[in-house]
Amino acid sequence: MKNKQHPKHAMTGFTIVELLVVISIIALLVGILVPAVQKARDSAKTTQSKSNSHQVMIALSNYATDHNDRNFSTAPDDLSSGVRKGMDITDAIQDAEGPDPMGIELGEHEAGGAAYVYYIAMFGNGGNESGGIAPYCFATGKTTSSTGKIGYGVWRYPNSGQVAGYMGGMPLHSAYFAPKDVVPLRALEGCSEIPATYCPSSGMAAGHGSLTDADVVWNSNMLQAPSSYCISPAMMYSPAVYQWDPRPAQEGHAPLQPTDPMDLPRGFKPPSTDQAKYPGHKTWLMEHNWLQNVDNNECGVNWEFGGWFLDGDGTWDGCEPEHFNGSRHSEPVTVMVDGSTTIFNVADAAGDDERIASQYWYNNQGLWIKDMFDGQNGYYVDYRTDWVEWSGHTHTKDGIRGRDRINAQ
Repeated sequence: MKNKQHPKHAMTGFTIVELLVVISIIALLVGILVPAVQKARDSAKTTQSKSNSHQVMIALSNYATDHNDRNFSTAPDDLSSGVRKGMDITDAIQDAEGPDPMGIELGEHEAGGAAYVYYIAMFGNGGNESGGIAPYCFATGKTTSSTGKIGYGVWRYPNSGQVAGYMGGMPLHSAYFAPKDVVPLRALEGCSEIPATYCPSSGMAAGHGSLTDADVVWNSNMLQAPSSYCISPAMMYSPAVYQWDPRPAQEGHAPLQPTDPMDLPRGFKPPSTDQAKYPGHKTWLMEHNWLQNVDNNECGVNWEFGGWFLDGDGTWDGCEPEHFNGSRHSEPVTVMVDGSTTIFNVADAAGDDERIASQYWYNNQGLWIKDMFDGQNGYYVDYRTDWVEWSGHTHTKDGIRGRDRINAQ
């Protein structure tokens, strides 16, 4: 009998049309999922920044608890008291200087078997203000950093050694830096490999040969690494510094500029948080750079045309991100005085300021003080990217007793 032959089954497969349909479906899914994943990552970074800023707030609170409820400041309460009232701040600091350096403690570094403690002085080098750092600008506009850059003051350093003692003694603790703050994070790469509480520059390392282990160094070569989160200067001065005379000029009283703390007997005495009149509406800590809803390049389009950030070596090798008040889209992660952490909408805050200003036609002062220092109408508002004009947080009228928003967010 002949074996029965089974016919071969034809091979099955995708047609071109079916393959194109599958590819289209995959592309559609990728188009849906990729933005969702990116949004989830962005949200996670924002959440991490909220957690970081909350940790920094706790460190500042613990510092205040150990200092008679006075918030962090590098100046002694009595700097402008007694015979020093009205003095030039440089002379007053030299007169008041005690055994401990008056300034930001950057941390310690070991080299050659010796330990070194580094500071940015408030003012140093024989009164040369380009060699020191001050809390903030007033009528003279002379807040300086160790590289002589106006506007770069103590308020940028909640990660100073004095406060970092409450963060495991680490001025470069990861919580001090927002995940989206990529420019300074890039500059700090490799610092974790150095056995120090701060990251020294090559210039500082080269100077070790001339130092002894007893030296306290007032050195401008330290790698600058301010925290991503900046303190409201209103938390560092007497509220009287930020008071504004509400009487109209028609009554013969010209509106008063903010008072230089050197002209007040206790101008440098920082307030306690319970002095806040609107604790849920007054900012305490804020992301300094524009990190949320950024639609610009990371170095900031308006800084490349000049200005103090690009003088000399620049802040981050010539790269300066736009600031928290650089755009109406900016929504910095913020800690309010009541301890709540929020996303602070700059456009809404600017609107609140304008509504208050419209009630005081004679001096146009809203929630923040215009013309805080010579030639500048706010904290670098001339470098903003759009129409927004807001310098709350840094210029809050009435200081800690003022507010940066009308309604809590």
